[in-house]
Amino acid sequence: MRTVAIDFETANARPDSACAVGFAWIEGDRIVRREHHLIRPREMRFDAGNIRVHGIHPEHVEDAPEFDAVMADFVAAMGDALLVAHNASFDMRVLEASARAYRMALPRHASLCTVALGRRLWPDATNHKLSTLAHRCGVSFRHHHAGEDAFACATIALTGMAEEGASSVRDLAARTGLARARTGVVALRAGGIAERALGGLRPELRPASARPVAAATPKPAAPGERRRFTVSGSAGTAYDVVLTREPTGWRSRCTCMSARFRPVCKHAAALMAGDFRAVVAENRPEGAAEIRVFPLAEIG
Repeated sequence: MRTVAIDFETANARPDSACAVGFAWIEGDRIVRREHHLIRPREMRFDAGNIRVHGIHPEHVEDAPEFDAVMADFVAAMGDALLVAHNASFDMRVLEASARAYRMALPRHASLCTVALGRRLWPDATNHKLSTLAHRCGVSFRHHHAGEDAFACATIALTGMAEEGASSVRDLAARTGLARARTGVVALRAGGIAERALGGLRPELRPASARPVAAATPKPAAPGERRRFTVSGSAGTAYDVVLTREPTGWRSRCTCMSARFRPVCKHAAALMAGDFRAVVAENRPEGAAEIRVFPLAEIG
């Protein structure tokens, strides 16, 4: 079972905008391999704030491979891996969101956050930033270079392992109770249920009483087409969900609070899975005059 420190840099605020990734492979009590790769984001939009952090400009990745090409071998071999990252929630979100965007399946794995590890092992540290903990562990590195950050993260984990007398980083994660199991990501197959669901409304999935009386059969969505849905949340609050058809899949936007913190909220996920029971109205395509309304009382 592999233990790998991983670090992503992103082009903008979207978690599926990775522009660099770094790896540091750990075996026993040492780092045995290090890698750094530039990634060309599907959407070449770089925010100035992100560039100030990592120094990567669009021209640096113009000829770089995209996420699926860079990560294919790693993903194929990561089953049951322990992925170590500093602020792991960020890096795991980038990994999972990018895998969904490229229809890549991620196997089950686990993560260990070295921020949480630092707080547990060294509560008296000035702070638990990567640079602070790396300095405490005696390592110099170039911050916000994905390969260097992964190396620093791995060093922090190995230092904690030695100080705690653990037999491995995986053993350290188990002892501290900080390992987080992750179920992985199921690949969305082109032409599969998600594609068929969003190519049309799939009225057979709705109760007969909730189907529009005179609805024409929807045409498949063209690239760039948007569809806007109004859905009813669990508490009855109405939310707007916009799904945008892209060459590699669908991108979602929702007005619910959850969508601010995750790439796909439950309302968008339900639509992508072909579940339209919460739909109150649909306007297809965005801005079109035709609106089909489904009474909440009938949808349930």
